[in-house]
Amino acid sequence: MLCRMTDAPKPSPLASPEPWNLVADDYAIELLPMFELFSKDALKLAPTHAGAKVLDVACGPGTLTLLAAEAGCSVSSLDFSPQMVRNLKRRLNGAQQGADVREGDGQALPWGDGEFDAAFSMFGLMFFPDRAKGFSELHRVLKPGGAAVVSSWAPFEGIFVSIMSAVREVLPDIPFGSGKGPLGDPDEFASELRGAGFSEVSVQPITHILPGDTPAEFWAQTQRTTAPVVLLKNRLGEAEWRRVTQGVVERLEAQYGKDPVEVKTTAYLGFGRKS
Repeated sequence: MLCRMTDAPKPSPLASPEPWNLVADDYAIELLPMFELFSKDALKLAPTHAGAKVLDVACGPGTLTLLAAEAGCSVSSLDFSPQMVRNLKRRLNGAQQGADVREGDGQALPWGDGEFDAAFSMFGLMFFPDRAKGFSELHRVLKPGGAAVVSSWAPFEGIFVSIMSAVREVLPDIPFGSGKGPLGDPDEFASELRGAGFSEVSVQPITHILPGDTPAEFWAQTQRTTAPVVLLKNRLGEAEWRRVTQGVVERLEAQYGKDPVEVKTTAYLGFGRKS
């Protein structure tokens, strides 16, 4: 049955804390190399000199938070996942770095107007149920002249696409990984930044190539760190998931063999300045 134009879209399951709590422990450890690369790219675009007041919204494992703190910035961070917040506080203590880390909603930031020199959201705001509110809140808490950088994923390629195709073949009744991702169109991305009041808007693709694991290892990591896959695994149960794993690995090895596969990942970095 076709949805009426007035029907509200269903919120993404990734817009709730549950899946991020489930992946929090492995997320920081296994995805750190990739997130560090994109976080360093983002930090180059906005004022993050020593003493700058920096905000990290939907901070997740806190990769950008730690890098900004190490650079001498005064960092505030927020995430709606209690487990992500707890893990970040432990990492900060271990690194002997300080930051104001809070659990909360990126669509209703607990800071006043004009407090920050730079604000970031690395692969977080893209999942907000109300992205317009998320962008407007970033704009609100920036000082005049301050800058925001928000990241999203470009359309997947390589082994990422192969994994999604393999899951769909094994589970043909589940629409897994189909369609464009949130903020996956640079023109729409730029339009949303402008709609929140930002000027000097740009959206640029950034690509990094990482040494990869074997297809079987890559799938094992995906099961631990990719929130939609973790939700699907929990939904199906252990017996059915063993069948899925066997089918996915067979298809990946038929395509790539059993040797390590290079991983090419592209993200969009959206930039905007508060006039």
